[in-house]
Order: sequence, then structure tokens, then C-alpha cells
Amino acid sequence: MNNRCFSKLLITLLISFICINLSFGQDSPIKFGKIDLAELQMKSYDKDTSAEAVVLCDFGTHSYVYHASQSFKAVFERHRRIKILKKSGYSWATFSIPTFTSRDMTQKEYVMSVKGATYNEENGKIVTTKLEKESIFDEKVSETQKVKKLTLPNVKEGSIIEYTYRIESDFTSEIRAWEFQKGIPVVWSEYQVRVPDFYKFQVLTQGYERFHIAENHPENLNLSASAGNILGTSYRFVQKDVPALKVEPFITTIEDYRSQVEFEIAAYLPEGRMAKYFSLSWDDFSKTLTNYENFGGQLSKTGFLKETIEKIKSAKLDTLSKIYAAYNFVSSNMTWNGQASFLASGNLKKSFESRTGNVADINLMLVALLQELGLDADPVVLSTRDNGRVLDYYVLERKFNYVIAAVNVGGDLLLLDATEPLMPLGQLPTRCLNGQGRLIHQNVGYWVALKSNEKDGQTVISSFEITEEGKLKGQMSINYLGYAAHRNRLELKKDKNEKYIENLKKTHPNWEVSSVKFEEVDSLYNPLQVHLALNINEEVGMAGDRIYLNPMMGEGEEKNPFTAAERKYPVDFGTLIEDSFIATFQIPKGYVVEELPKSVRVSLPENGGKFTFMAGTTGDVITISSKISFQKTMYFAEEYLLLKSYYNQIVQKHAEKIVLKKAQ
Repeated sequence: MNNRCFSKLLITLLISFICINLSFGQDSPIKFGKIDLAELQMKSYDKDTSAEAVVLCDFGTHSYVYHASQSFKAVFERHRRIKILKKSGYSWATFSIPTFTSRDMTQKEYVMSVKGATYNEENGKIVTTKLEKESIFDEKVSETQKVKKLTLPNVKEGSIIEYTYRIESDFTSEIRAWEFQKGIPVVWSEYQVRVPDFYKFQVLTQGYERFHIAENHPENLNLSASAGNILGTSYRFVQKDVPALKVEPFITTIEDYRSQVEFEIAAYLPEGRMAKYFSLSWDDFSKTLTNYENFGGQLSKTGFLKETIEKIKSAKLDTLSKIYAAYNFVSSNMTWNGQASFLASGNLKKSFESRTGNVADINLMLVALLQELGLDADPVVLSTRDNGRVLDYYVLERKFNYVIAAVNVGGDLLLLDATEPLMPLGQLPTRCLNGQGRLIHQNVGYWVALKSNEKDGQTVISSFEITEEGKLKGQMSINYLGYAAHRNRLELKKDKNEKYIENLKKTHPNWEVSSVKFEEVDSLYNPLQVHLALNINEEVGMAGDRIYLNPMMGEGEEKNPFTAAERKYPVDFGTLIEDSFIATFQIPKGYVVEELPKSVRVSLPENGGKFTFMAGTTGDVITISSKISFQKTMYFAEEYLLLKSYYNQIVQKHAEKIVLKKAQ
């Protein structure tokens, strides 16, 4: 994980605060039912006129109560008010409240005191429509989770909606995370947390937005009349005028960049009783996973692999051949069920007998097989790109959701994932290319960079003649490299050739393909080759005595994906990218070249990327070549404008035409 990137991201551990504010502990800045007519009459939000809705206020508290009959409980309360500006914002009138139950049913959460209303203006007056019980529904998500769904009534463009609710929870050592940033702007977001001092929490904040208030101070907590005052700590976090969190292209998950605060239990220190500490070192983490039955416990249970182990050993293969044999055995005999987890679903033998399993079933099986072959292999736990990045400075088991295999080959680690069909040995799926993972070797471990030297790219080589009727006729070969080859091989395996040709026609409707030939489909370590014979009708235009040709023939970059004026978080491609294009055009008899695009070379700083475009003629043949390379997988926010400009130059150059003129 790049420290520069994440220091910029402002993810920090706020273990203590030095600010003290005597006004801390104030009530909600809004009162239920007291609506400002000016806000109701507001037609748009001046700080973001494109917003479909805006959160006027989101106020939450976490505290504790003591009931003589029900013991100690955590209490979460929320009051939210939203202005609806457009029809597309109606979805904000529907909200779900999740609650949880422990598997043994001894701990539960209860939603109570749900109240809501919609406010509209009619003839200069505020008309209130209350939330009825009939609009509140309970839904079971799993054995341990339920949601209470509510939809505010009579919502229109211009409406203001608000709702409040309270949750009492038996999970007293857990504090709900608070998101300050949403997909719409937020005017005011505040979270107050009061914690008895026999609980110690680590506080983690994330995001790019500044805190208007971030403070704590000691406070006497009055939990009940019978319990009396208990010394505790009060926290207050406020952000105001928070911009909408918008999804940008080329990121891991937007949740990596959302402004929020989380509380993670560190210790339980009851008076007169033994203390319990929850914060682990990374070696503690390794020890814990090694002792898990569904993780380290499965690596020694390899009896069901005995026949395979003996067969591979008897072949007396070298190290790399052994690794390939083990990888090929697991990947060809197991099918991934799509479930991501670093814990096996059960006994690996049962998964092998059913020939299907989750990620851990498959890759722990691979680790176990490699170890039985005498190889230095270990599991590596990680978080996939859609699950978010792992914080390397704080031990959070819940941040991990995946496991792969690592094997030491001559001092270098070879990373393996046997879940993906047709994936070459040592090439990780793009979902795994997310910063770093933690290698678990018995009771110790270390960080492993999750990266690939494989590119995602293609090389297009074509030869065409330009007919006097203004058409192109010729051949094109497309060589798919690395990850592009894998994607297309999967498509060919699933749908044979028909799907590929169908997609080709969708993306290039003006191509008339007369024949398609595929080569190296089963050779996973070579580029996948596609050879086309085709006519192209619409990339050539005729006007008077001139022919206008688009030399990229629909294969060029037509739109810059980077449209935002600025960007606060990195551009993360995941893989290296390289696209090459070479085309020759036979000039029709009686025509000469009047205009060719100029050749250019454009580079990003620090060898970050290069774009070359060349155009020339040899006799009556025009040659065009274009090569785009992104030589880093991640570009920091400071590089965004350069990256945007780089892409603009590519789009502009690929749009230029060749002009032919009839000879006099």
C-alpha cells in the first residue's frame, strides 16, 4: 500500500483529542416538525445546482442506558431531514434501518420510536403528511440480520422529509459507524458519542472533507437513577457543507473515499474484574488465523489429496513444474461458487467431493497441496477491490474477505489464485490487485504487494485498400494481451464464437465481417489472436474530388473518461495498460494525399505513460501507427490534470482525418 496515497486520504487513528468545548453534548440542531418556509420554497441548492436532493441535517447519537430489568444497553438515535429537489431524488424518501441478532440469539437489537413526516407548501402554508405505520415494513435479510423499511408519503419536487428513530442494542461493545458524506450534498452532519470509561475504543476517520468540529472530553454519564454517575468520555464530530460523493472512473470502491468515522473496540476494563484487550498485533492476527479450524486447521487435513500428491512426487518434477501441476489440478477440478471469504466453508474434503467451494475452499486446498509437495507455500489474506483497502496500521480482521496462495520460488513470491478458469499461472484476477495482502506463516506474517506485471491491452494490425466508391476492404488482426486475452478467452469458452462476433457488430455497426478466425485460444501463455476479413462503409466520406478517411476506423479513443474539473482521490487502473494500432491504406488510383495527421509524442512525467502517433506514406501506401501506454497502475490526485490533458490529446489526435484529393 502506498503511504503517500493514504496520507493524502487522511485516514488516521484518532486515539485522543485535545479540543474541549463546553457546549459539547448539545441537542439536535433541528426540532422535529419545525420547518423553515424558506427551505421549503428552495428550488435548488446553490452550492450544487445539479443536486437531486440535499441533506439539510443528519444528527446522530450513541449512548448507554441501564435498565434494572434489562441490564446495560447501547442506544443509537438519529434525526435526518432531506430536501427533495428533483424527481430523481424521490428515492431518498425510502430508507432502511438494519438490526442484528447474535447467532445464539442471546444478543439483539430493537428499533423503536420511529417517526416521520413529509412537508409541502400549498398556498404559502406548510402542509404536513405524517408517516403511517402501514408504510413501515420488516424484512428478514439473514438469520442474523433484519431491516425495517420505511417510505415517506406524499413526496413531490420541493418536499422536505424527515424521520427519527431509536435503536436499543445488546451489542454494548459496538458503535455504529457514521457517514458524513452521501451521494447528495450534506449541509450539516453531526455525531455525538458517549462511552463509559470501562470501554476503550480506537477512533478511525476517513475521507477528504475537513471536520468543522472534532473533539472529546471527560464527562459524568448518568445511565440511570440506580446506577448513578459513571465516568466516561464524550465525542463530538461535525462536518458542514459536505459535497456529494460522486463515483469517478478507475477507483477501487467509492467506500474507500467516503468521509466517515468508525469506532473499534480496543479494551474492556471492568472495575474489580479481569481486563480484556481486543486490539491485536499483526503477529496475534497470524496466530489467530492459524488456529482457526476453517483456516490453518484445514492445511494439515490432506488425506483426500494423497493420490494426487504421490502422482506429482513420482514424476520428479522441478519446482516450477510441481507448482504448475498443483495449480492445474486444483483449478481444473474445482469450480468457484462466487463467494468471497478467507475462511473455508467447512471441511475441504467435502468441498473437493462436491467439486465446488468458496475462495478459501479452493485456495487453501492449493496451499495444502503445495506444502505436501515440499514447497514453501503459505496463504495470503487480502481485501478485494470492491471491498476496500486494508489499513496496515490497525489490525481489523473484518477488513479481509479473500485468500490466495503464495509460494517461494528462488527467493521470489509467486502469487496464485485457482478460482479463475483459464487464468495463467501467476496472474492474479484484477479483483485481487488491491494494495497489499498479509501472508500468514504459522504465528508470524508480513505484507505482500498485490500487483501484476501482466498488461491489459491489445495490438491491432490491419491492411486496407480504399475503393473509389469510398469503402475500405481488407484484413485486420487483433492480438489480445494479458488480462484482455483472459476476458476474451472466457467469453469464447462460454458462448463460443457467436458472442464475440455479436459484440463486434454492436461496437462496430459499420463493419461487414466476412470471416473470423481465432488462434491461440487454448494457449494461455500466448496472446489470443483474432483474424478478420471485413469491409468498412462509414469511416470514409466523399465530397467532390476529395476522400476523407478516419484512419482509426472506430478503434481510437473517442471520449475522455476524465471529465471532472478536479479529483480528490487517485486514479487506480489496477493493471498496466498498453494499446497499439498499426494500419496501412492503399490509395486508390487517381488520388494523392492532400493532408495527413501530424506525428506526435506525448509523455507523462516520471515515466508515467507515453502516447505516440505517426503517419507517413511510402509510394501509394499510407501507414498509421498509434501506441498508448499507462506505465503505472495508480496516479495520485496531484497528477489528475496531467492525466486528463494526456487523454485529451489522444482523443483529439484519434479524431483527425486523412484527406485524399483527386489528381489533376
